[in-house]
Amino acid sequence: MILKALHLRRFRGLDHAAFTFARGVNVIVGPNEAGKSTLRAALRTAMYSNPATASPKVVEDQTWGATELPVVVLEFEVDGKPFILTKDFSQRKASLTDSSGRPWEQYKVVQERMGAALGLATEALFDATAQVVQAELERTHLNSIAKELGQKVSGAGEDVITAIRRLDQAVKDLERGTKGLAKEPGLLRSLEERVKALQADAERLRSAGTELERKQQDLARVRTERAALAETLATTLALLEANRGLLRLESDAAALRREEAMLDEKVGKIETTLSRIAELDKALETATASGVIEEETVQALRLRRERIAMKGADAAALRAPEADRQTVPSGRRSVLAIIAAGLLIAGAAAYLAGLRVPGIASVIGGALAAGVAYASARRATELLRLAEARRLDRQTRLATVEAEEAQERVEFAEHLQQTGCGSLQEAEQRLRAYRTLADDRRRAADLLAALREGSADETIVDRRNTLRRDLFVIDERLNAPDSTQRRLTPLEFQSHERDAERLAKDVSAVEEQERRLGWEVERLAYDAETLASLEEQAHEAGEALAAAHNRLAVYKAALDGLTEARRQAEVEYRQIVETRASEYVQILSEGRYKRLQVERGSMKVVVWSDEAGGWVEPKEPHLSRGTVDLVYLSVRLALVDVLAGGRHPPLLLDDPFVTFDDTRRAAAARLLKELSRTHQVFLFTCNRHFDAGAELVIELPLAAAIPQAISEPAARTVSRPEAEVSPVGPLWDQSP
Repeated sequence: MILKALHLRRFRGLDHAAFTFARGVNVIVGPNEAGKSTLRAALRTAMYSNPATASPKVVEDQTWGATELPVVVLEFEVDGKPFILTKDFSQRKASLTDSSGRPWEQYKVVQERMGAALGLATEALFDATAQVVQAELERTHLNSIAKELGQKVSGAGEDVITAIRRLDQAVKDLERGTKGLAKEPGLLRSLEERVKALQADAERLRSAGTELERKQQDLARVRTERAALAETLATTLALLEANRGLLRLESDAAALRREEAMLDEKVGKIETTLSRIAELDKALETATASGVIEEETVQALRLRRERIAMKGADAAALRAPEADRQTVPSGRRSVLAIIAAGLLIAGAAAYLAGLRVPGIASVIGGALAAGVAYASARRATELLRLAEARRLDRQTRLATVEAEEAQERVEFAEHLQQTGCGSLQEAEQRLRAYRTLADDRRRAADLLAALREGSADETIVDRRNTLRRDLFVIDERLNAPDSTQRRLTPLEFQSHERDAERLAKDVSAVEEQERRLGWEVERLAYDAETLASLEEQAHEAGEALAAAHNRLAVYKAALDGLTEARRQAEVEYRQIVETRASEYVQILSEGRYKRLQVERGSMKVVVWSDEAGGWVEPKEPHLSRGTVDLVYLSVRLALVDVLAGGRHPPLLLDDPFVTFDDTRRAAAARLLKELSRTHQVFLFTCNRHFDAGAELVIELPLAAAIPQAISEPAARTVSRPEAEVSPVGPLWDQSP
């Protein structure tokens, strides 16, 4: 746990005050009466006090002259997750809020989570370990620590030491007088004497007959056997029923775990779906910022684009040259004209030369050539006229088509401009994107509704948290030492079931034998009523004696088991305390003292002294006041590691180094840096010896210098990297 900030209202001398803290070492420095103890008390109040009970202590914390009780607000983080804890003693309310604003307002629930995060469930245990006050440094709060260690051994609420003492006293009470003379014999001795006396009296009355005596003996034997068998059967049945209960608990736990896993998955999917819906809503908002494009608009644009394409194709066809124009080449007409002229001239010349037949033939050929040339010229002229007419018609149609195409393009551009798009493709893309987003949004909403199944998200989370609490209770019962010791393997369970069936048959047979012997004894007890009475009393006393012996055996077995379990667990925790405390002692004493021990049971602390050549109890005058203080400081810091169960609560140190010299103060500064790797350290002091090693120095002025309240304390932040702090772990793993 890392404390980030503290806000106070009407708390002693700090009427309206706010403090911010750093990871690592925080030094709160100031003269006497500046408010150091007030700030330390405010932190403890925030972590442990119950605002629902207006105790005299809370009233004492009220600012003088204020009409309402204090309000304390603590900002902190666990595993990187921020939380805000508010305790309003005026309204008698406590609330815990996480980063999403979800509150927990029941004090029991709030304090359970605070205790789980701190690792120290009670204020007394915190005061005994993580809070070190100079005036109480030597007092290690043995009662709180012994009780906590006892609970670690037994897993139950009662102190193991007390349980062992009670069992030992019960064994002594039962055995009193059995191994020697006693003024007031115990139950065993009293029953043994009573049995002996009854047996002696019965012996004097056995003249009633050998048969009656034998039957009575058989009856006594059968009754004892039946009692032993019945007791064994009851023990076996109780063990079987206990294991059946464990199996039911395991089955319930498995079902709860499956449901918890399902709810975890559902919560995860709900959160993912909500995030997806938020993303889709944002995307839809962006996509529709410039308006929503309708399908009809896009379809109309497509039709206009098709008409434009058709008009363009028509215009292109009209612009193409005619491929079927048929004309007589002008070169051919010229050749025919030249041939005709040549033939006419040659014929005329031949005729004049007296060659009439060739001349006439030549003239006729020239005339024919001239006719052909003339006809060709007329045909060419007609073809040219027809081609010109077609060209003019094509130009007219082309102009009309081009005008229609231009009009279509103008209307297409105007319509496209209304959509806010630069092209039809862009409009189609926007329409497709909007449809995709809308479809995704609808599917996400349908999925969210299916996941919720008509329930609120808080209801689902509360159900999951309830399952976790139920699982925690079941696991505690399953992992309790008593359950672990009584748990049977499947083969052992089957064996005990067979034993129970056999014992039940044996008990029935013995009971039948007992009834038969009883009838025979009654038949034979003609003049032996007194003897029968004595035998009965002797039998009852024998059963009571057997029960007392059985009780003694149970007490001894329980005593041996608890003693051994306590010894093993105590050795482990004592070794951890001794190892950690020895490391701290070696650092603080500059290596002068290296070893420390914690005596079994009493938790008495001793330290090895090379000068004394043995173990020395840290007391004056054997050791200096400063050495005594550093020994007990080391023990209490080591106890934090043992009792916090892997958590890392903040350390509140109220000037524990006041008796240290300069050398040990330097060593203490190194120890604080080492501790700041795993704990947030708050050192309250009136001197400036530790400023250089602090991540944050909070300077508190004299209270007289502040007429109303401290709004912001003077603080100097040292420019050095923050110490790495190992994460506490999920705060609500126990959490919703």
